Amino acid sequence: MSPPATAPRPPRPVIVTVAFWLQLAVVLALLGLAALAVVEAVHFDGQIDRAVRLVPDADPDEVAGERQGNVAMTLILGVPAVLLAVWLAVTAVPVRRGANVARILVFVASGAQLVVCFAQCCSAGFLVPLLTTPEFGAEPPPEWEEWETSPFFDTLYAGTDPWDDLFFPAAGLGVLTVLTLSGAVVLLLALPPAHRWFVPGAAKETPPGPAWLMPGPSYATTGYGYPPVPLVPGFLPPGQPLPPGYLICPDPAAHLTPGAPGTMPGPTGPSPMPPEDEPDGPR
Repeated sequence: MSPPATAPRPPRPVIVTVAFWLQLAVVLALLGLAALAVVEAVHFDGQIDRAVRLVPDADPDEVAGERQGNVAMTLILGVPAVLLAVWLAVTAVPVRRGANVARILVFVASGAQLVVCFAQCCSAGFLVPLLTTPEFGAEPPPEWEEWETSPFFDTLYAGTDPWDDLFFPAAGLGVLTVLTLSGAVVLLLALPPAHRWFVPGAAKETPPGPAWLMPGPSYATTGYGYPPVPLVPGFLPPGQPLPPGYLICPDPAAHLTPGAPGTMPGPTGPSPMPPEDEPDGPR
């Protein structure tokens, strides 16, 4: 017996196409954030070089610490963005073709974006106590004396940098754009039309019942010229094969209504009247 033919896949819903292009937009936004982090690292490294030129006797440990912190911050911001961008770029085409595994990977990537943003915010929050100043009128702690009197730090962080006024708003806008577009992609791919397209077996039709089932009341002829009677359990139409497990009542006449036309009382209930003998011929 040959297996049933698979139904052809319906046309791709419009929402899946829109989700595909939004997913590519997320990839570009993530790459833009990674590039922005690299540009910020290069710019800050130039600020360190400028401070070293202005303070020739700067402490080498202070200079090395600033350079290491600059590289670490770039890796914290840039590497997750690049990995997520590659993840979404690889799954974009399979999603457009209808691969359900790729759709699940997009859901996982969107959850990973939330985790990464939360972790980055927490890592930045750990630095807040280091950047806060004591209350007005209180004396600074002893460990702040070296920081405040270091010519290298005073030169590095003196004044305002126009680039910082552009970098932080752009980075915040980029993160907000990535989260918004990712949420839109997840929502579109989770809608029922898209789900039915990715998982064709999700909307299965109710299989038809067995062929021998007879919906609604029906009638069968009794033969011998008697009127038809309703079908009741124990009766089958002529020529109807017995279904598996079907039980035949040993006394079908017991199901007939007493007093109905064509019946006569019997020892166990009404039973059909026997036909009269037909004459053999003219006498």
